[in-house]
Amino acid sequence: MLDENHYWINLEIRLCREFAGLSERRYQYFWCDGFNPIDYILDDPSPRITGRCWICNSLQQAEWSFVLLLPRRFHSRVDIDWAALLPTENETRWMLFDESRQFLEIEPAVAVPDLG
Repeated sequence: MLDENHYWINLEIRLCREFAGLSERRYQYFWCDGFNPIDYILDDPSPRITGRCWICNSLQQAEWSFVLLLPRRFHSRVDIDWAALLPTENETRWMLFDESRQFLEIEPAVAVPDLG
């Protein structure tokens, strides 16, 4: 069973591997150095967790905003199945980012098998 604290650590590691697998070479050198979840908007028509994360490349580290889009509403954080929110190694397309806005969107529910 994956608890919330271990989820964020595992997501950081998984995000690093997702960056490494991107087709554009310069993004393959991006990596994540941690998540700081701040707002848990769980019982909203668009449930999500927002916060800050640290994205690095070979030259610098920057603080980015992130949103983790949840598949459904939850009453509280203890109701969340954290393991179900962690994309597997053979899944992709669950992460979008905008380097100019320093923004990262994670939506595990839209992950698809990586056929590459």
